[in-house]
Amino acid sequence: MKKINLTVLVSYLTIGGAEQLLLELLRNIDKERFNLNVCFLRSPGPLGAEILRLNFPVTTDILKSRFDPAGILRLAKLFKEQKTDLLFLINHRNTLFYGVLAARLAGVRAIVNWQNETFLKYNYHAITMLGRRLLHKGVGKVVAAAKGHGDYIALVEKIPPHKIAVIYNGVDPHRFESCLSPGEARAKLGIPSDSPVVSIIAVLRPDKAHGVFLKSAQSVLKELPQTHFLVVGDGPERNRLTELAGELQISSNVHFLGFRRDVGEILAAVDINTLSSNPEQETLSVAAIEAMSVGVPIVCTDVGSMKEVVIPGKTGFLVPVGDPQGLADRLLELLKDPPARKKMGEQARKLVHEKLSAQKMASAFEDLFDEATSN
Repeated sequence: MKKINLTVLVSYLTIGGAEQLLLELLRNIDKERFNLNVCFLRSPGPLGAEILRLNFPVTTDILKSRFDPAGILRLAKLFKEQKTDLLFLINHRNTLFYGVLAARLAGVRAIVNWQNETFLKYNYHAITMLGRRLLHKGVGKVVAAAKGHGDYIALVEKIPPHKIAVIYNGVDPHRFESCLSPGEARAKLGIPSDSPVVSIIAVLRPDKAHGVFLKSAQSVLKELPQTHFLVVGDGPERNRLTELAGELQISSNVHFLGFRRDVGEILAAVDINTLSSNPEQETLSVAAIEAMSVGVPIVCTDVGSMKEVVIPGKTGFLVPVGDPQGLADRLLELLKDPPARKKMGEQARKLVHEKLSAQKMASAFEDLFDEATSN
């Protein structure tokens, strides 16, 4: 079988769920079926540096300025040199603009765009959305992260349903396994070995609503004062959130761990993982799936398509958006019931291994790429 020349076009890879998904896809894709080239419109960025270590052919800094029309011509020339059969876009605004136009100039056979956001508000939102709809006319397939996300893309983005393919986000479960016992993992974090531990793993941005998490922590501590809370991630909200923890008088029980790559060792200390997000941007949280993969149940807000993996009473609980007490009530329910917590964790692990692994995600993309280039 002739190998497919696949060009992956990204903008700049910061720390985030969509970026981690791309890294997992590139780690798992069948290199016997695809010749991969990775193109960065800008510099690779923090997570892009990890992609560089995969040793695929890489081109960086294609754009010479924020708006660079000549970049379309440079990209088209690059696609011709790489004999690109299929262009794979990671859903950044500039990749859609430059990629679609350059691919058309270069005669690329097929374009696939991978979307991982919902309800994102852009500057000049109406104009941006109109531009996206027009550009998507040149895209063969748009990949959604869940069935509900596919419905959203059809309704809001006005993408024809026949163009939408659903491929669930996937993680490598083995990457988060740890040889540490819960007590050892807690001791490593400076937490008493017998303390209950609740985590949130998310970029410290306003849409992640960490304030809801901290207020729920205050409620939990009134009943279970020995509980500790881990905030894993970094971002522009960090100073405000550390100040809020002080105002709520819970600083001694809240640990801001920053960005970490040893998430598996942290999860070994965790009883329950949470997600307190607002509807903006959240689709199908990669961090939530990572925690589930090692048997940690989740209590999260009912946003995006989380209801497709957080099955109430089986893999965790859903709570209303912006409801700290509702989040606290579910946390207390599980913290006080270790057998139920363990059973939910086992169901969560099973779900990830059966349906949400990185290998299953990569296999689905491989089939989609074959289909897209065979027409």
